[in-house]
Amino acid sequence: MTAPTPPPGWHQDPADANLLRYWDGTQWTGQTQPKPSRTPTPRKKGSVGKVLLILVAVLVVMGILGAVFGGGDKKDDKPAAAAASSSATTTQVTTTRPITTSAASSSATPPAAAAAAPTTTQAPAPRTAVPASDPRCAPANESLVALVESGFSASGLSLINGTVIDSGPYTFLGGTTVDATGKMKNRSDVWVISNGAVYSSTGGARNTTTWPKAGAAPLKISPGDEIVQALDTCVINLTR
Repeated sequence: MTAPTPPPGWHQDPADANLLRYWDGTQWTGQTQPKPSRTPTPRKKGSVGKVLLILVAVLVVMGILGAVFGGGDKKDDKPAAAAASSSATTTQVTTTRPITTSAASSSATPPAAAAAAPTTTQAPAPRTAVPASDPRCAPANESLVALVESGFSASGLSLINGTVIDSGPYTFLGGTTVDATGKMKNRSDVWVISNGAVYSSTGGARNTTTWPKAGAAPLKISPGDEIVQALDTCVINLTR
Protein backbone atom coordinates (compact mmCIF):
# COMPACT_ATOMS: atom_id res chain seq x y z
CA MET A 1 0.00 0.00 0.00
CA THR A 2 1.15 3.57 -0.63
CA ALA A 3 2.14 5.42 2.54
CA PRO A 4 -0.10 8.42 3.31
CA THR A 5 1.34 11.75 2.29
CA PRO A 6 2.43 13.77 5.36
CA PRO A 7 1.03 17.26 5.79
CA PRO A 8 3.26 20.27 5.03
CA GLY A 9 5.76 20.98 7.79
CA TRP A 10 9.01 19.81 9.37
CA HIS A 11 9.49 16.04 9.36
CA GLN A 12 12.26 13.52 9.94
CA ASP A 13 14.81 13.82 7.10
CA PRO A 14 14.67 10.51 5.19
CA ALA A 15 18.42 10.80 4.48
CA ASP A 16 19.74 11.98 7.91
CA ALA A 17 18.30 10.95 11.27
CA ASN A 18 19.78 14.06 12.96
CA LEU A 19 17.96 16.53 10.71
CA LEU A 20 14.47 17.73 10.06
CA ARG A 21 13.55 18.55 6.45
CA TYR A 22 10.61 20.66 5.30
CA TRP A 23 7.86 18.86 3.33
CA ASP A 24 5.75 21.31 1.23
CA GLY A 25 2.93 18.82 0.75
CA THR A 26 4.18 17.42 -2.55
CA GLN A 27 7.96 17.07 -2.26
CA TRP A 28 10.94 17.50 0.08
CA THR A 29 12.48 20.97 -0.11
CA GLY A 30 16.12 21.98 0.40
CA GLN A 31 15.40 23.53 3.86
CA THR A 32 16.74 21.57 6.86
CA GLN A 33 17.29 22.17 10.59
CA PRO A 34 18.83 20.11 13.40
CA LYS A 35 16.63 17.76 15.30
CA PRO A 36 15.92 19.19 18.84
CA SER A 37 18.06 17.52 21.56
CA ARG A 38 16.40 16.09 24.66
CA THR A 39 17.20 18.13 27.82
CA PRO A 40 18.13 15.83 30.71
CA THR A 41 15.91 16.17 33.76
CA PRO A 42 17.93 17.82 36.61
CA ARG A 43 18.16 15.89 39.81
CA LYS A 44 16.48 17.28 42.85
CA LYS A 45 18.76 18.70 45.56
CA GLY A 46 16.93 16.78 48.21
CA SER A 47 17.79 13.42 46.76
CA VAL A 48 21.51 14.31 46.78
CA GLY A 49 21.35 15.17 50.46
CA LYS A 50 19.65 11.89 51.28
CA VAL A 51 22.38 9.95 49.55
CA LEU A 52 25.07 11.75 51.55
CA LEU A 53 23.31 11.05 54.83
CA ILE A 54 23.02 7.38 54.00
CA LEU A 55 26.73 7.20 53.18
CA VAL A 56 27.66 8.90 56.47
CA ALA A 57 25.45 6.51 58.43
CA VAL A 58 27.02 3.51 56.75
CA LEU A 59 30.49 4.79 57.59
CA VAL A 60 29.56 5.32 61.22
CA VAL A 61 28.15 1.82 61.55
CA MET A 62 31.22 0.31 59.94
CA GLY A 63 33.47 2.27 62.29
CA ILE A 64 31.62 0.97 65.33
CA LEU A 65 31.78 -2.60 64.11
CA GLY A 66 35.48 -2.26 63.44
CA ALA A 67 36.10 -0.95 66.92
CA VAL A 68 34.14 -3.80 68.51
CA PHE A 69 35.51 -6.72 66.56
CA GLY A 70 39.00 -5.58 65.65
CA GLY A 71 40.08 -3.50 68.65
CA GLY A 72 42.52 -6.19 69.98
CA ASP A 73 44.49 -6.51 66.81
CA LYS A 74 47.82 -4.73 66.75
CA LYS A 75 47.91 -4.74 63.07
CA ASP A 76 47.32 -1.55 61.30
CA ASP A 77 43.79 -1.42 60.02
CA LYS A 78 43.22 0.14 56.70
CA PRO A 79 40.23 2.37 56.37
CA ALA A 80 37.29 0.27 55.19
CA ALA A 81 35.53 2.91 53.25
CA ALA A 82 36.62 5.54 50.81
CA ALA A 83 35.82 9.18 51.27
CA ALA A 84 32.51 10.12 49.76
CA SER A 85 32.24 12.77 47.24
CA SER A 86 31.27 16.03 48.89
CA SER A 87 29.15 17.27 46.10
CA ALA A 88 27.91 16.08 42.78
CA THR A 89 27.30 18.58 40.11
CA THR A 90 25.54 17.91 36.92
CA THR A 91 26.61 20.11 34.09
CA GLN A 92 24.08 20.43 31.40
CA VAL A 93 25.70 20.56 27.97
CA THR A 94 23.56 21.81 25.20
CA THR A 95 24.91 21.39 21.73
CA THR A 96 23.34 23.57 19.17
CA ARG A 97 23.87 22.92 15.50
CA PRO A 98 23.51 25.92 13.22
CA ILE A 99 20.57 25.77 10.91
CA THR A 100 21.69 25.33 7.36
CA THR A 101 19.30 26.17 4.61
CA SER A 102 20.36 24.81 1.28
CA ALA A 103 18.19 26.52 -1.26
CA ALA A 104 17.75 24.61 -4.43
CA SER A 105 19.47 26.21 -7.31
CA SER A 106 16.82 28.28 -9.00
CA SER A 107 18.94 29.68 -11.74
CA ALA A 108 18.78 27.43 -14.71
CA THR A 109 21.98 27.04 -16.62
CA PRO A 110 21.44 28.50 -20.06
CA PRO A 111 21.70 25.85 -22.72
CA ALA A 112 24.91 25.87 -24.65
CA ALA A 113 24.54 27.64 -27.91
CA ALA A 114 24.13 25.16 -30.66
CA ALA A 115 27.23 25.02 -32.75
CA ALA A 116 26.57 26.61 -36.06
CA ALA A 117 26.57 24.04 -38.77
CA PRO A 118 29.57 24.57 -40.98
CA THR A 119 28.64 25.85 -44.34
CA THR A 120 30.34 24.04 -47.10
CA THR A 121 30.41 25.49 -50.53
CA GLN A 122 30.67 22.79 -53.06
CA ALA A 123 33.26 23.63 -55.64
CA PRO A 124 31.96 23.49 -59.17
CA ALA A 125 32.94 20.43 -61.07
CA PRO A 126 36.00 21.09 -63.15
CA ARG A 127 35.21 21.47 -66.78
CA THR A 128 36.67 18.86 -69.01
CA ALA A 129 39.43 20.32 -71.07
CA VAL A 130 38.48 20.37 -74.74
CA PRO A 131 41.29 19.61 -77.16
CA ALA A 132 42.31 22.48 -79.38
CA SER A 133 41.01 22.48 -82.91
CA ASP A 134 43.20 20.78 -85.46
CA PRO A 135 44.91 23.34 -87.71
CA ARG A 136 43.90 21.26 -90.72
CA CYS A 137 40.24 22.18 -90.20
CA ALA A 138 38.86 24.69 -92.70
CA PRO A 139 35.40 26.10 -93.55
CA ALA A 140 33.46 23.80 -95.89
CA ASN A 141 32.38 24.79 -99.39
CA GLU A 142 28.64 25.45 -99.65
CA SER A 143 28.31 22.97 -102.49
CA LEU A 144 29.76 20.16 -100.33
CA VAL A 145 27.42 21.08 -97.47
CA ALA A 146 24.44 21.00 -99.85
CA LEU A 147 25.59 17.62 -101.18
CA VAL A 148 25.62 16.11 -97.67
CA GLU A 149 22.29 17.78 -96.74
CA SER A 150 20.60 16.13 -99.71
CA GLY A 151 20.90 12.80 -97.95
CA PHE A 152 18.91 13.75 -94.77
CA SER A 153 16.13 11.25 -94.18
CA ALA A 154 13.88 13.82 -92.45
CA SER A 155 12.77 17.08 -93.99
CA GLY A 156 13.73 20.37 -92.39
CA LEU A 157 17.20 19.25 -91.24
CA SER A 158 20.29 21.18 -92.26
CA LEU A 159 23.96 21.64 -91.38
CA ILE A 160 25.69 24.63 -89.79
CA ASN A 161 29.35 25.15 -88.90
CA GLY A 162 30.41 23.11 -91.93
CA THR A 163 34.10 22.19 -91.63
CA VAL A 164 36.38 20.03 -93.77
CA ILE A 165 39.75 18.31 -93.64
CA ASP A 166 41.20 17.20 -96.95
CA SER A 167 43.33 14.06 -96.76
CA GLY A 168 44.49 12.59 -100.05
CA PRO A 169 41.58 11.20 -102.06
CA TYR A 170 39.09 11.83 -99.21
CA THR A 171 37.35 14.94 -97.98
CA PHE A 172 36.09 14.68 -94.41
CA LEU A 173 33.14 17.02 -93.82
CA GLY A 174 31.66 17.75 -90.41
CA GLY A 175 28.86 19.97 -89.16
CA THR A 176 26.11 20.55 -86.58
CA THR A 177 22.67 19.18 -87.46
CA VAL A 178 19.72 21.49 -86.67
CA ASP A 179 16.01 21.36 -87.44
CA ALA A 180 13.86 23.94 -89.24
CA THR A 181 13.53 26.03 -86.03
CA GLY A 182 17.29 26.11 -85.51
CA LYS A 183 17.17 23.64 -82.60
CA MET A 184 20.29 21.51 -82.43
CA LYS A 185 19.80 17.79 -83.06
CA ASN A 186 23.42 16.61 -83.17
CA ARG A 187 26.34 18.77 -82.12
CA SER A 188 28.81 17.15 -84.46
CA ASP A 189 28.45 14.68 -87.33
CA VAL A 190 31.12 13.60 -89.82
CA TRP A 191 30.80 12.30 -93.38
CA VAL A 192 33.46 11.17 -95.83
CA ILE A 193 33.33 12.23 -99.51
CA SER A 194 35.21 10.13 -102.06
CA ASN A 195 34.97 10.71 -105.84
CA GLY A 196 31.74 12.67 -105.33
CA ALA A 197 30.13 9.90 -103.26
CA VAL A 198 29.09 10.60 -99.64
CA TYR A 199 29.53 8.11 -96.77
CA SER A 200 28.25 8.43 -93.19
CA SER A 201 30.98 8.05 -90.55
CA THR A 202 29.71 8.99 -87.06
CA GLY A 203 26.58 7.60 -85.42
CA GLY A 204 24.54 10.77 -85.86
CA ALA A 205 25.45 10.92 -89.54
CA ARG A 206 24.35 7.33 -90.01
CA ASN A 207 21.06 7.90 -88.17
CA THR A 208 19.98 11.12 -89.90
CA THR A 209 21.10 10.50 -93.50
CA THR A 210 20.67 7.72 -96.00
CA TRP A 211 24.32 7.65 -97.10
CA PRO A 212 26.13 4.31 -96.81
CA LYS A 213 28.45 3.64 -93.90
CA ALA A 214 32.05 4.76 -94.25
CA GLY A 215 33.16 1.85 -92.10
CA ALA A 216 32.03 -0.63 -94.70
CA ALA A 217 33.65 -1.37 -98.05
CA PRO A 218 34.99 0.21 -100.06
CA LEU A 219 36.27 2.92 -97.66
CA LYS A 220 36.45 0.99 -94.38
CA ILE A 221 37.07 4.20 -92.40
CA SER A 222 35.92 3.71 -88.80
CA PRO A 223 34.41 6.46 -86.60
CA GLY A 224 37.55 6.23 -84.46
CA ASP A 225 39.78 7.29 -87.33
CA GLU A 226 42.24 10.03 -86.38
CA ILE A 227 40.95 12.49 -88.97
CA VAL A 228 37.30 11.81 -88.07
CA GLN A 229 38.08 12.55 -84.40
CA ALA A 230 40.06 15.69 -85.25
CA LEU A 231 37.23 17.05 -87.41
CA ASP A 232 34.66 16.18 -84.74
CA THR A 233 36.64 18.26 -82.19
CA CYS A 234 36.76 21.24 -84.55
CA VAL A 235 32.96 21.21 -84.99
CA ILE A 236 32.36 20.85 -81.23
CA ASN A 237 34.56 23.86 -80.54
CA LEU A 238 32.55 25.89 -83.06
CA THR A 239 29.22 25.06 -81.37
CA ARG A 240 30.27 26.15 -77.86
